[in-house]
Amino acid sequence: MIAWSDPKRYSERFIDRVKERFFRRKSHEEIPESRALASDREKIKQVVCKAYQVGEEDLLKSKRGEFNEPRNVSIYLTRRLRGDGLGEICKEFHMKRYSTASSAIERVKAQISKDRQLRKRVEKLRLILTKRDYD
Repeated sequence: MIAWSDPKRYSERFIDRVKERFFRRKSHEEIPESRALASDREKIKQVVCKAYQVGEEDLLKSKRGEFNEPRNVSIYLTRRLRGDGLGEICKEFHMKRYSTASSAIERVKAQISKDRQLRKRVEKLRLILTKRDYD
C-alpha cells in the first residue's frame, strides 16, 4: 500500500491505473484525445528496453543498413499505441527526417507479416503496455 506521505507517487499510480483500465476500450485512431490514455513514450521505451535487454541509448542509435529491432519496434509501438505523428516520433528518437520514422514503421509492419516470432514479441509488448501489470 502506498503511504499518504507521498501524494505525488500516489496520484501518478492512480492515473496509470485509470489509463490502463480504459485505454483498450476507448482508444481509437480517429479520436486524437484517446491517446491521452495510452502509455507514455517513456513507458514504451522502458518496456522495449527491458524486453530486449538494451539501454535507452540503443533506441536512439541508427546504423545505416542494419535492422535495429528494439529501436524499430519502439518506434512502431509509439505510432500504433499512441498515434503520434511522424514529427513527434522523429523528435523523440532523434531523427532528422519524417521518412526515417515512416520507413522504420513500414519495415516493422513488413517484418511482422513475414516473421511469426517478431509478431509474437511485438504482440507481447503491446499487451504488456496495455495492461496493468507491467511494473
